Amino acid sequence: MKDPLLTNKIAGAAIAALLLIFGLPQLTAAIFGGGHGGGHGDELHLAYCCVDLDTKKPTHTDEPAPVDLGALLANASSAGGERRAALCKSCHTFGEGGANGAGPNLWNIVNREVATVPGFNYTGALQSFGGVWSYDRLDEYLKNSQSYVPGTAMAQRFARDGQRADILAYLGSLSSNPAAFPVPVVAEILDEAASQGSEHINDAADAIEGAVHEIVEAGSDVAEDAADIVEENTSEVEEALQPEEH
Repeated sequence: MKDPLLTNKIAGAAIAALLLIFGLPQLTAAIFGGGHGGGHGDELHLAYCCVDLDTKKPTHTDEPAPVDLGALLANASSAGGERRAALCKSCHTFGEGGANGAGPNLWNIVNREVATVPGFNYTGALQSFGGVWSYDRLDEYLKNSQSYVPGTAMAQRFARDGQRADILAYLGSLSSNPAAFPVPVVAEILDEAASQGSEHINDAADAIEGAVHEIVEAGSDVAEDAADIVEENTSEVEEALQPEEH
């Protein structure tokens, strides 16, 4: 018996085949990219926007450039530092012989031994920190005291380099014999270059002096040899010129 739906089945199969032939590339493009600028030749690309699949490590770093504290202090304002340090007066005194408060007296603080102000009860963190309060260490302490000396009772941050330099210039002035500022890095480089240049010049001068001495000695030897040769030849010439005796 003939299937009454045979014609419909054949038509459906034909339509399905056409869909596969013409629809499959479009489906592939939709999944793997392409179309409207998404395709590149015959390559297949994932059609996901804004996903970074690059596994390479970035070449840049977010680390800040090192601070030339010497250069900053050379242009710092002690008066400006005194104004900025006004908020520190709630804990510290600044005058010579001043009493301790919640923090120690800061007179003569630069190059002073850490945790050595008489009568002040320092935290164990500062007692074990040791060393002296150089400009560099004070700069780091003012920048972030809790990070630089974990466990210290002081909690203060001065993030701006110029502000810290002003405060350091003021702290440095709190002494009958203020400590000298660090030498700027550029000046150190120039001094080192000048020193090395001077050494090279001295070495060259020594080499030239030695060469001249050798030349003089060699010239003296040549002159003596030449004199001997001339003397010998002169004797032979004189003998040749004497008349023969008959």
